[in-house]
Amino acid sequence: MNHNILTSINTAMKTVWIILTIILLSVASFGQDEKYLKVMLATIEKMENASDHDEMLECINQFERIASAEKTLWLPYYYGAYGLIIMSFEEADGTKKDQVLERAQENLDRALTICPDESELHALQAFLYPSWVTADPMGRGMEYMEKMGKALEKAKASNSDNPRALFLEAVHILNLPASMGGGPGAATPIFVEADAKFRAFHNGDPLWPGWGEEANRAELEKLQ
Repeated sequence: MNHNILTSINTAMKTVWIILTIILLSVASFGQDEKYLKVMLATIEKMENASDHDEMLECINQFERIASAEKTLWLPYYYGAYGLIIMSFEEADGTKKDQVLERAQENLDRALTICPDESELHALQAFLYPSWVTADPMGRGMEYMEKMGKALEKAKASNSDNPRALFLEAVHILNLPASMGGGPGAATPIFVEADAKFRAFHNGDPLWPGWGEEANRAELEKLQ
């Protein structure tokens, strides 16, 4: 077998090994993505059906573990923060509530570091601010309601079709006094717009946040 033939075979074999390596890496990556998707979907479902504090906390801990493993993805941090916000509403003690919300903010801050322009993250920030107010309404009300408004503006600027941003804006306006442009009359058209956005929203990501639609519809039914 002459030298040219050997060289051609070696070159061909190297090409084959490169192609096989690329295929194997792609399969491994796909498998990892499938595992991530499966664990995230299962944890989201478990959190949605959590019946007590311990179950909710278990889900939050799981999201934080996923976030630690998947450092470039914002959704695990998002769901960790979301679960903590929900859990804070059940906490009557102001000091303990603040501790829960501080942890939620830490998760949200990490998510914003990964994806600072994501509309859903700014909408969640707007959801978090009123939770701080519930621990000290008189001391925090004005400051955090102003912060909520700014967060909603960022959420809408990033994605004007984000239904959660509109829902939260409607709730915000509903609870403002009429002298400040709030009340049912001002809020109802925004609830209507949010309802239309919820119905039209589709982005194909099975992990994408889906909360708010039922609550928006319930508020709209009260007002109509």
